Amino acid sequence: MGYEFIYLICAGITSKLFLILVTCWLLRHLKFTFPVPNKQYSLVIITEVVILSIFGMISYDNVEVTASYSPVIICILLLITFILIIINGIYLNRIYTEKMQYEKQLQKEKYIKQSLRLIQNISYDIDDKKHRIHWILEHIKHLNNDTNPKISKAIEQYQSKNTYQKLVASKNPVFDILISVKINRLQDDNISIKPFFEISQNEKYDDLDFIDVISEILDYVKRHNEITLHIKGQDIYTLVELYSENDFYDYDRCKIESDLIVKKKNIYKDGIYYMKFLLKGTDDDVRENL
Repeated sequence: MGYEFIYLICAGITSKLFLILVTCWLLRHLKFTFPVPNKQYSLVIITEVVILSIFGMISYDNVEVTASYSPVIICILLLITFILIIINGIYLNRIYTEKMQYEKQLQKEKYIKQSLRLIQNISYDIDDKKHRIHWILEHIKHLNNDTNPKISKAIEQYQSKNTYQKLVASKNPVFDILISVKINRLQDDNISIKPFFEISQNEKYDDLDFIDVISEILDYVKRHNEITLHIKGQDIYTLVELYSENDFYDYDRCKIESDLIVKKKNIYKDGIYYMKFLLKGTDDDVRENL
C-alpha cells in the first residue's frame, strides 16, 4: 500500500511536469502570447479555484472509499464561494458602470469635435463674407469720392465696428473658438481686448466649466476700454490677468462664484490697473501668492 501511494504521487508530479513542458513548447513555437489577467479578474480566478476545489474534494470522496472530508470544511468553502460571487457581482457592476461612463465621455468628445468643425466652417464663411463686404464698401467709398460725406462716414463707422480680429491659436480647439466668440462679442460693445496666451495644449483648457469662468470674468469689463487678456499656465494652476492703463473693471458688481477660483485680486501698480484670478487645476491646494 505504501509503494502504491508513492507511485501515485510520482505519477502525479511527472504528469504535471510533462504538462508544463508541453505548454511551454506550444507557447514558444506557436508564438502565442499569454495575457496576464488584470487585477479586475483576480476575484473571478479565486472563485473558480475555490469552486473547483469543492468539486474535487466531493468527487474524490465519492471515488476513494477511505477518503473522508469534514462537512464543516465543505460548508465553509461553500460560504466563501457565496461571498466571493456577491463580491464579484458588485465589482463587475462597478467596472461596467465605469465603462459606460467612459463610453459617454467618448461620445461627448465626439459631439464636441463635430460641433467645433461646424463652428469653424461657419466662422470661415463669416470671415470670407466680411472680407468681401469690406472691399465692396471700399469700392463704394472710392466711387463716392467724398461727394456725399454721409456715405463715407457711415462706411467708416461700419468698418470700425465690424473689424474682425484674429486670435492666437493655443492648440486647444474648444477654448480657442469659444473665447474667440466671446472676445468678438465684446468688441461689438466697444470693448477692445488684446489676447495674450501662454498655455500649452491641455484638455483642462477645453473644459466647459473653465471656459465659462473666463467668460464670466470678462462680463465685468466696462465699456469703451482697451484691455489685455493674459492667460498663463502655472503648473496645476492658471493665472487669468486683465490689465489696462485706465480703470476698466466693475469691482463692485464682480461676484463670480466658482470652485475653480482659488484667489482673486485687483491692484494698481506703475500706472497700470490689474485684475487677477488664480484658477486651480487638478489639485485642491491653494497657492499663497499671485
